[in-house]
Amino acid sequence: MDYPKENGLYEVIALDDCSQDRTGEIIDEFAEKYPFIKAIHRTESGGNGKPEAMNVALGFAHNEVIITFDADYLPPKDCIKRLVAPFYDPEVGAVMGRVVPVNTPDSLTTRLLDLERAAGYQVDQQARYNLDLITLYGGTVGGFRRDVLKRLGGWDETKLAEDTDLSFKVFLGGWKLVYINAAEAYEEVVPTWKQRSRQLRRWAIGHDQCLFEHLIPLIKSPFLTFWQKVSGILLLGTFVLPFLVFMGWILGLISYLFVPQTWASIFLAIPISISYTNLGNFAMLNEVAASAYLDGRRRAVWLLPAMLLLVVHNAWVCTAAFFEAILLYRKQRRPKKVWHKTDRAGNGVVHYNNLMNNNNKKNRNNWYKTQHNGNGLRYLNGGGKGRRKG
Repeated sequence: MDYPKENGLYEVIALDDCSQDRTGEIIDEFAEKYPFIKAIHRTESGGNGKPEAMNVALGFAHNEVIITFDADYLPPKDCIKRLVAPFYDPEVGAVMGRVVPVNTPDSLTTRLLDLERAAGYQVDQQARYNLDLITLYGGTVGGFRRDVLKRLGGWDETKLAEDTDLSFKVFLGGWKLVYINAAEAYEEVVPTWKQRSRQLRRWAIGHDQCLFEHLIPLIKSPFLTFWQKVSGILLLGTFVLPFLVFMGWILGLISYLFVPQTWASIFLAIPISISYTNLGNFAMLNEVAASAYLDGRRRAVWLLPAMLLLVVHNAWVCTAAFFEAILLYRKQRRPKKVWHKTDRAGNGVVHYNNLMNNNNKKNRNNWYKTQHNGNGLRYLNGGGKGRRKG
């Protein structure tokens, strides 16, 4: 990182949360070599996973701004500067950067998730920020003012989506959350549908928990505008929508097979169906196409038909998660204290290094070109402009 490290302005807190590999040894080696690195080890986890571990790490942080990265993330060296910059505004309580998958070639699943991420950040997050609506902190590649984070009680260990919970607490507390498309960091997305199902289930249940808790306070909030409240309601319902779509498919099939249609209703049904199809079922595809265009990835649009697999999968998993979240809420129960860590193959680093080496062979001065439009990272060494096709 190229952030100034003098006078204690920069500290890295590496948290080893019951790792079963050489993570503990590696961070100890770095801590001995660099005085600004702190190695924190948890030998016995309390069972509440990431939010509990983050609260432990928070106790070791001394500087004004807290920036977080998950273990599989690869941030370029200017990422911290970009994330910290918005805090010059005293009303900014949190920031969020852009997540970019780096192991896209691994499988069809990783390719589809790459498109999903691009749509979610390049189009969705950016548009909501531009329109002064509700943006979300995604749990990584972002951060908070330390005093704001402590005032909000840190990460809620009862939530499976502690990042969404904190995002709404920031807005409900009267602070701003800034999205920075230029602050990109690279992640290793899950390569199989089984891993995706487990991850998506956790996100959906956690998001629905936030819906049950924050919906009424959001509506009553004196700090939010009308359109911010509308945006917040829609965001809280993000993982309810797949359930509604799934029910719509079933009801539509029943109606088509068993309910007779009259000629009069057809003329009304046709424009309504076309509007619903384009703004409803195809909304995600429109976002993906827009993000591919903005990122200059023309060949990526050939995968758009395959995105329907993701839609069907989301509908099935999120429907089951919705009912599970309702049962947990009605029984006033916390989710089971078993935090399943997402398995990583480590291929993200391999792809990252391969891309770096290939570009380095072509041009010694152009280290690594981003697969996106260069709004944030151009090259990891901070110079030039570049774009990768595909």
